[in-house]
Amino acid sequence: MESSSSDLSSSTQLPSLPNFLCKVCLRSFHSERGLLLHRKTISKYNRPTEHIDMLPSQTIKEFQEIFVYYIHKKLSKNHTKAGRQTVSFPCTKSQFFSIFRGFIHSFQAKRGIYKCFFQGSWGKKQLNYIFNDEQWSIKHYDQGQKTYIVLLDQSNGSRNFSSEHNRVKTSETNPLVVLANQRAFGKKNIKRKSCYKRGEVIIEWRERKDHEINDNFCYAGHITMNFYISQIRSLN
Repeated sequence: MESSSSDLSSSTQLPSLPNFLCKVCLRSFHSERGLLLHRKTISKYNRPTEHIDMLPSQTIKEFQEIFVYYIHKKLSKNHTKAGRQTVSFPCTKSQFFSIFRGFIHSFQAKRGIYKCFFQGSWGKKQLNYIFNDEQWSIKHYDQGQKTYIVLLDQSNGSRNFSSEHNRVKTSETNPLVVLANQRAFGKKNIKRKSCYKRGEVIIEWRERKDHEINDNFCYAGHITMNFYISQIRSLN
């Protein structure tokens, strides 16, 4: 009697709804149609408006080099600098669209903020293409030390670094230093949890505006890149 009731309960269980996951922003949808609508909306974000000019190839190349320069300034060899880093500098909307068009994944109309998300080995390849530089995320120092931007595959929960770091036989950073950094980071973020995940690169563009006392307005586009860094050392 008990076995028949258990069989009945198991047979009446509702089937689990399929999840359709956006691999970029990790947002899940209950139907394929929802995911397709999401992608359609994203495609609209990547269409430049009338007042945006596509820049010449040489101008784009120079801007890519500037961007990589500021990224490398944040790749310190000091272990105490491991963790979240931010790069921010002036950037016109035309400059932003000229190199990130096709990779914009979010737009907040009220605040005028565009966002791009990158993670894992695929995100690394995308940024290699965007910056036209395979060394944008890593800086080499003496004695085999390297500082690199952490890119993890968040969607499947794996904690694999990008392939170039997996192939390197390494000595991890001092665990005591890492623990001290984690504790310090935790104290600063007890009240407010960071919206930036370790292993993900987020690039944002927004227009900043100053309203002066005589009703004069000043505008400037600004780009910000948030990421996490770590250090490794080759043993050979």
